[in-house]
Amino acid sequence: MKSKVKANIICSLMCQMITIIYGLIIPRLILQSFGSEINGLVSSVSQFLNYITLLEGGVTGVIMASLYKPLNDKDNNKISAIVKATNIFFKRIALIFVVYSVAVSFIYPLFVKTSFSWGFVASLTLIIALTLFIQYFFSLTFRVLINADQKGYIVYIVQIICTIANFIFTIIIIKFFPEIHILKIANVFAFIIQPLVYNRYVRKHYNLDYTIDPDSDALSQRWDGFGQNLAYFIHTNTDVVILTIFSSLLNVSIYSVFFMVAGSLKNLVMAISGAFVPTLGSVIAGNNEKEKNTIFDRYEFGISFITTFAFACGIILINPFISIYTSGITDANYNQPVFGTLLVLAEAVYCLRDPYVNIAYVSGHFKQTAKYAYIEAIINIIISVVLVHRFGLIGVAVGTVISMLYRMVMHVFYLKKTILFRPISKWIKNAVKSILILVGSIVFSLVVNINFVTGFVTWILYACIIAAIIFLLLCVINYILDRNLLVDMKKHILRKAK
Repeated sequence: MKSKVKANIICSLMCQMITIIYGLIIPRLILQSFGSEINGLVSSVSQFLNYITLLEGGVTGVIMASLYKPLNDKDNNKISAIVKATNIFFKRIALIFVVYSVAVSFIYPLFVKTSFSWGFVASLTLIIALTLFIQYFFSLTFRVLINADQKGYIVYIVQIICTIANFIFTIIIIKFFPEIHILKIANVFAFIIQPLVYNRYVRKHYNLDYTIDPDSDALSQRWDGFGQNLAYFIHTNTDVVILTIFSSLLNVSIYSVFFMVAGSLKNLVMAISGAFVPTLGSVIAGNNEKEKNTIFDRYEFGISFITTFAFACGIILINPFISIYTSGITDANYNQPVFGTLLVLAEAVYCLRDPYVNIAYVSGHFKQTAKYAYIEAIINIIISVVLVHRFGLIGVAVGTVISMLYRMVMHVFYLKKTILFRPISKWIKNAVKSILILVGSIVFSLVVNINFVTGFVTWILYACIIAAIIFLLLCVINYILDRNLLVDMKKHILRKAK
C-alpha cells in the first residue's frame, strides 16, 4: 500500500508539472496565432459540451466507493459485476452525448455573439466533441477501476504520454498548418492513446468475468452522488457559460487565461490529494477508528499546508505573470488584479475543503451530504448571474468564493457529527493558519508592487524569493499553533524518504 501511495504521488506530480507546462505554452501560442476570440470560443464550446457530463451524475465517486471493499477482499465476482454495470451505464451516456453534441453544434452558433460563420463554429464544435467523447466515455470505466485499486500511477503515466503527444502535434500544426480545426483534429489522435492502453492493461492485470450479471446495486447511490457531481460541474463550468451568455467571448478568454494559472495550482494540489484518496478509502473499509483519525489528521494537515503555500504564492504572483504572459496581445484587457486575486482565493478554498469532502465520499455518505452540494450550486449560479451584469469577471468570482466557503463549513460540521466525530477546533486551527498566510499575501501584493517585472527570468527569481519567505512563515506559524502535528509530519516524511 505504501509503495502504491508513493508511486501515485510521484507520478501525479510529474503529470501535473507536464500538464502545467503544456497549459502555459499552448494557450499562449493559440492567442498569438488565432487571437483572443478564438481562444474564448474554444473555451466556451468546451464548457457547453461538458454539460453532458451531468448525466454521469456523480457515478464515478459512487463506483469507486463500491469497489474499495471487493478490491480489498479480492472478490473477483463482485469486481466484475460492478465493472460491467459501470460499462453499460457509460455506453448509454455515450449515445446521448452523440445526440447532444450534434444539437449543440447546430444551436450554439445561432445564439453566441461572434464574428465567425455558423459553419465555422458548428464544425469546430463537433471536432471538440469528438475529443471529449474519446477521453471521457471510452476510458472512464477502466480508469475508475485502476484508480480504485490504488494504481493511479498507471493513469498518470498514460496522461503524461497523451499530453506530450498532444504538445508535439500542436507545435507542428501551429507551425505548418495554422488552422484551429486541424489543430483540434490532431488533439483527437493524441487522446486515442488513452482507451487503447487502459483496455490492454485491465485485460492483462484483472481477471474480469464479462459473462457475469451486472451489479445494479453498485449504482444505487447514483442520484445521491449527482449532487456532488453537479456542484463540481457548476464550479468548473458555470463561470464561463455565464460570461458567454451575459458578457462576451473576450471576457471568456480573459477568464480562461487567469484560470489556466489558478487551475494549475488547484490541479497540483488535487493530484496529491487524489493520489491519497484510494488509501483513505482502504483505511475506512478496515474499520480501525484510531487509524482512520491518524491518517485523516495527516491528510488534512498536508493538504492545508500545501494549499496555503501554493495559493499564497499565487495571490502575489498571478497578476505580474499574466502581464508578462499576455504582453503584445492587445485585443482584450488582461490587467485584472482584483479578479485574479478572487479567482485564486476561490480555488484555494476548493482545495482546503477537499479532505472533508473526500472523507464523506470514501465512506459512501453521498445521500447524507448531497444537500450541501445542491445548495452550493444554487448559491454559485444565483450570485454569479446577479453580479455579472455590474461587475463582470469579478461578479462570477465572488459567486464562486462564497459557494465554496459554504460547502466547506457544512462538511466540517458533518464530519464532527459523523464518520470521525472530530472536534471543530481542529478545523479552526487549520483555518486560522491558512487565513493568516493568505490575507498576509493579499496585503503584501497591495503594498509591494512587483508588476514592474517584465521578463519571465526576473519573475522566476522573485517567485523563488517569495516562495521561500512564505514557506518559512508557514513553518513558523505551524510550529506555534500546531507543533505536535508538524513534528509528526516531519518524522513521517523523513521515514518515508529513508
